[in-house]
Amino acid sequence: MRSQTSGQEIVQIAVASLVAVLASQSLLADEPRISRVRSEHPRIARLVATATERSATFRDEIKRIESTNGLIYIQEGHCGLGGLACLILRVTLAGPYRVLRVNLNMRRNDCDLMGAIGHELWHAIEALADPNVTTDSRLFFYFHRLGPTERGTFETSAAIRKGHDVFYEACAR
Repeated sequence: MRSQTSGQEIVQIAVASLVAVLASQSLLADEPRISRVRSEHPRIARLVATATERSATFRDEIKRIESTNGLIYIQEGHCGLGGLACLILRVTLAGPYRVLRVNLNMRRNDCDLMGAIGHELWHAIEALADPNVTTDSRLFFYFHRLGPTERGTFETSAAIRKGHDVFYEACAR
């Protein structure tokens, strides 16, 4: 036996479907956005918030990272050669995300640390710009091509500029 659907029932089904779609989009819009730049360390979280508030360069970096599939964790830690901060040359895949970590030596003043975070976030942006950077070795060789130094570390002039810009925008008051 075949039932027939009236025109009115079709309209009701269409309206119900539309309401369901709009409601689900509304619910998704109300969900809190998950920051892609994170820290569990209270001082680092405060530094990220302050730099975001004070520095247009830092806000642009956050916006760029938000448009990628990257998650950046900033943690207290040491870097080789006594560096203030460093992007750890490891990539962890977590579902669709590429997770990168930044170590930060907390024995400096807030302005120096905000500049250092801005510098390392630019390195993360550089790495995330290449969708093929999905393994530790690919990350290493990416930076080896992009900015090798004599000391066996990696550096780019763009990251140096971004760090300086964040420092001055956040602290030159």
